[in-house]
Amino acid sequence: MNLEIFRIKDLLFEEMELALTTTCSLLSLIKEDQWEYRPNENMRSLIELARHLVHVPAQELAILQEQSMEQVRSLVISVMHLKDAAALSDVMHRGVAALKDYMNSLDETELLYKSTAPFFAKHQPAVQFKWLMEITTHLYHHRGQMFTYMKQLDLPVSMRDLYGPVSDSWTL
Repeated sequence: MNLEIFRIKDLLFEEMELALTTTCSLLSLIKEDQWEYRPNENMRSLIELARHLVHVPAQELAILQEQSMEQVRSLVISVMHLKDAAALSDVMHRGVAALKDYMNSLDETELLYKSTAPFFAKHQPAVQFKWLMEITTHLYHHRGQMFTYMKQLDLPVSMRDLYGPVSDSWTL
């Protein structure tokens, strides 16, 4: 068994936990009248973005487990009515927990060599470890988008909201 592989997986989960914690904290700052904010007509509204962001872990888990388009669509629809920070945060917590359970159930060979393909790109399989990296970057991408929306709404957010107290000492 290669312990370095499991160490890297754990580091990715640490990053995912940071994304989870900071996303939930950011969500709690959004006021009800700000959810419909849309920076441009061809972009998601803040609530649409938040719903997508919090659902990334569960949705991507379903996709990497090769669930059908109908099953994934059903998951997406299940969060369409949510419009409060607590409920949105709960979705993300449950998704991250399910993703961790799945990834932790895999042995080294499965992490590195088991390939699965999404229903929309059957010709592009990826190994489970790559899926984990992609999901982590996907979370950070949309968390960054949400942060930008919040800045545009003049909400009091800073680097500390993204990275915690450690960012207080960063200088550029």
